[in-house]
Amino acid sequence: MGTPWRGSWRGWMAVLALWAVATIASAQSIVLPPVAAMSAAAASAGAAVPAPSSEPLVAKPLLSAALAAAAAPPSAAQAAREAFDPAGYRAPSLSLSRLAQGDPVPARVLAGEFDGRFEAVSGNLVWGSKGEPRWWRIVVNQDVDPAVAPQLTIDRPSRREIELWRPGDELPLRRSIYGPDIDLNHSTRMIVFPLPKGLRKGDALYLRMLAADVLSSQVEVEPLAKVQREDMMHVGLRSVVLTAMGVVAVLAFGFWIGLRERGYAYLGLTLILQILTLTSDGGEMRVVPWLKDIAPDTRTNIVLTTAAVLASIRFLIFFLGLRTTQPRVTRALDWCSYSLGALIVVSLFRTWKYSALYGNLNLLLVLALILYATVVAVWRRQREAYFLLLAWLPLMVLLVILVGANHEWWPEFAWLEYTFPVGLAFGGLGLLLGLTSKLQQLRRDRDTANRLATYDSLTGAMTRAAISQSLRSAVESAHRSQRPLSVVFFDIDHFKRINDEHGHRVGDETLRIVALRTRNRLRAYDLFGRYGGDEVLVVLADTYLRDAARVAEHLRESVSGSPLSIDGRLLPVSLSLGVAELQPGETPEQLLERADAALYASKSAGRDRVTAHGSESEHEVVS
Repeated sequence: MGTPWRGSWRGWMAVLALWAVATIASAQSIVLPPVAAMSAAAASAGAAVPAPSSEPLVAKPLLSAALAAAAAPPSAAQAAREAFDPAGYRAPSLSLSRLAQGDPVPARVLAGEFDGRFEAVSGNLVWGSKGEPRWWRIVVNQDVDPAVAPQLTIDRPSRREIELWRPGDELPLRRSIYGPDIDLNHSTRMIVFPLPKGLRKGDALYLRMLAADVLSSQVEVEPLAKVQREDMMHVGLRSVVLTAMGVVAVLAFGFWIGLRERGYAYLGLTLILQILTLTSDGGEMRVVPWLKDIAPDTRTNIVLTTAAVLASIRFLIFFLGLRTTQPRVTRALDWCSYSLGALIVVSLFRTWKYSALYGNLNLLLVLALILYATVVAVWRRQREAYFLLLAWLPLMVLLVILVGANHEWWPEFAWLEYTFPVGLAFGGLGLLLGLTSKLQQLRRDRDTANRLATYDSLTGAMTRAAISQSLRSAVESAHRSQRPLSVVFFDIDHFKRINDEHGHRVGDETLRIVALRTRNRLRAYDLFGRYGGDEVLVVLADTYLRDAARVAEHLRESVSGSPLSIDGRLLPVSLSLGVAELQPGETPEQLLERADAALYASKSAGRDRVTAHGSESEHEVVS
C-alpha cells in the first residue's frame, strides 16, 4: 500500500492501543447492590456481617479498585464471596413453557388455572410477540442454594418490559432498561431479578414479557458474583467500542474542518448516528435525561438506523468516486436514498407495520450495490477500494446476518451482540485510514501536476507562466520594500542553426546543458525560468544593475568558456544577454521590455556579449 499508508496505520494502532488501555483502566462505574444482599453468604460461612447500609455501593474504576483491594484486608462478606468460584458454577436445569395465546389476569395464572395450557419448549430461550404480552413458566429442576445469591438473568433486554412472579410473591418484580422500572444495580447487558431465598426443585417462576420484536432471549440462573463480573466485562467492552467510534468520529470532523474535505464529514456523521443507534438499543441512553424518554420508541431506532445508512451511502459515493467512475450504480444508490428518506419522514409521525422490513430490504439492496461497486473498483485497481473491502466486508456480512435474524429468516447468534459494534468501530477506523490515504494520494497527484505546470521537463527551469507570476510577485515586493531588483534575459546564439544542422535531439541536449551550467552559477534563491524556445529569464532579488551585469557575465562564461560535449562531438555555444534593473513605479512588463531590448542590442553588436540597460542609456560589458 506504500510507505505513507503503513506509517499512518502504525500511528493509528498505537493511539488506539493506548486509548484502549486507558479506557479499560477507568471503565464506567457499576452500581452494586447493598451488602445486605450478601449477608446470607457471609452468615453461612460463620462470619460476622457488617450492618447493611441503605446506600448502594458504587464500584470504583478498575485500576483504582484493584489498588484499593490490594491494600485493604478482605471483609467477611468479601471472603465469603471469594470462596465461591464462578468458573466452576453449573447453572441449574430449567424447563420452560409458554402460554400460546391470551393475556389472562395474573392472579388466575398464579393460581394454576392455566397450567394445562402452557406448552413446553426446548432450550432456555424466551421470546415475545410484537406489541402483545406473552406468559412464560420457568420450572427449576434442582435446588438453588441461596448462599450464592442467585439471580434470574434474561439477555437481549432492549425494548422489553418484563414482570416476574417468584414463589410466594403476590406482586411482580418489574424490570426494563428504560422507564420507571430500570435497575441501576446492573449494566444493560441483561435484565436481572434477584432470588434471595434461593429455589427448591420444582419451584415455578412466572414471567410476563412485552417485547417490540420477536428476537429470543436466553434465561439463566446465575450467582451474583458471576453476574457482576460479566457486567464489568460488558461495560468495559462497550466503553472501548463506543469511545473508539467517538474518537474516530471526532477525528473525522476535525479533518473535515481543517481540510475542507466533505468525505470526512460524511464519515463522522455516519459514526455519530451509529453510536446513537447502539446506545439507544444497548440502553446507555438511559443516563441522558432528554434522551431516555425517546430511546425506547421504535421510531427512534428506525430513524437513527435509516439516517446512518443514508450518511453511509453519501460517504461511499464520495469515497469510491462513483459519480464519475460508476454513474449507473450511483443512480441506483440515489433512488435507494430517496426511498430511505421517505421512510424517515413517515417514521417521524407513526410506525408502519412493515417499516422494519421495508428499511431492511433497502439496506440489503444498498449492501449489494456497494459490494458490486467495490469489486468493480478493485478490478480497476482503485486504491481506496482495497480499504473499503477490508474494512467493511466483514461488517456487511454481519449486517446481512443481523437483518435475517431480526426477520427470523435464520436463527440468531449470540456473538452478534459484541461482534457487530466491534465491526463498526474497526470499520470506521479502517475507512478513516483509507480516506486519509486517498487524500494523500490526491495531494501527491496535485503536487505532481503543479510541478509539471511549474517546471519545464527538459531543462528543469520554471515554465513561462510560473516565472512570469514569480516575477510579478518579486516586483511587487521590491516596490513595497524599496529594495533593488534586476533581471537577466538571454538566449543561445544561432540556436536554429544547431537544430537544422544537428537535429532537434542535439538541440534539446544543448538546451539542457546550457540550463544546467547557467543555473549552477546562480544563488539558491534566484529565479530561473524558460521563457520560450531558447530564451531564459533570470530574476535577481536584492541586486543592483552593476552586480547583475557581473552575474550575467559569469553566465556567459559558463557556456562559451568550454564547448559542449554531445554524442562524442564538441559543440561551441555562446550566449547573448540583456540586463535591466527595476525602476521606481515600473511594471513587470516594462522591466522585461527593457531587458529584451538589451538582449537584442547584444545580438546587434555581434552576439556572445552582455548588454546592461540603465534608466537613461545603455552600456555594454563585452568579454
